[in-house]
Amino acid sequence: MAKRVVPEINAGSMADIAFLLLIFFLVTTTMDKDTAYLRKIPKKVESLVTPPPVEEKNIYKIVINSKQVIQARDSIIKPEDISTLNSRIKHFYLINRGKKTDRALNYPYYAYGSKELYSTNLNNQFNRLDALEAQEVQDDRTQKMIEQTTAAIDKWQQKLNMMNLYTQYSGKQEMPEIAFEAHIRLESFVDTDYSAYVAVQSEVQRAVTELRDEESEALFGVSWTTMNRYIQTNALEDTPELRQYKKHAELIETLYPLSLIEVKPKR
Repeated sequence: MAKRVVPEINAGSMADIAFLLLIFFLVTTTMDKDTAYLRKIPKKVESLVTPPPVEEKNIYKIVINSKQVIQARDSIIKPEDISTLNSRIKHFYLINRGKKTDRALNYPYYAYGSKELYSTNLNNQFNRLDALEAQEVQDDRTQKMIEQTTAAIDKWQQKLNMMNLYTQYSGKQEMPEIAFEAHIRLESFVDTDYSAYVAVQSEVQRAVTELRDEESEALFGVSWTTMNRYIQTNALEDTPELRQYKKHAELIETLYPLSLIEVKPKR
């Protein structure tokens, strides 16, 4: 009996089919992205003097344990009540705002700057810089002092600019500034759920954003969020409106700064 001939399979187009399938999966497949926050990391500043420790009143400590229970200072917040963190953050910012006496002792104090104060400090730094540059011996220590004085000049000039803008729109002669050391400290554990960690950050951000929006509406008639969105959308342009929005947004961020310190997770 003759053997039956098995026809050959034409595999010439298999490579094309595999390539088309690869393209299909690349186009249709989606990948999850981790939620993240863009923050400006402050530059390291070398100081010739050891700074004093930060007082407890200037720290709003938030701890998230492995069961996603939140401790905000002395209060315990269950995961389902995380939205209450919003009002607690605002309380931290506002309780002593506008007060020079009878202040809550366990919360940050405010300083109240004026044009005269900022101008005086600015002139003092200019005089200090002149004296340092006039020294015959210019060693490393002197150079560091010159760099620090130059940075101080920039800081006081910026404060004076902000003060002039604040007076122009508010009519007030003093600008409230929360203590420089005031910050929110976020601590977690290695087994803390990431979603809980992100949720806490979102509440902190939301609280500060709402404070900024309210202040911006009162001063400029437009929210900080709207200005910030316009700045990001038109970042490559250079228009009078964009420059104005940048100055206004900078003032709002000076009035309500967000200093968030994230501590290395505990085991």
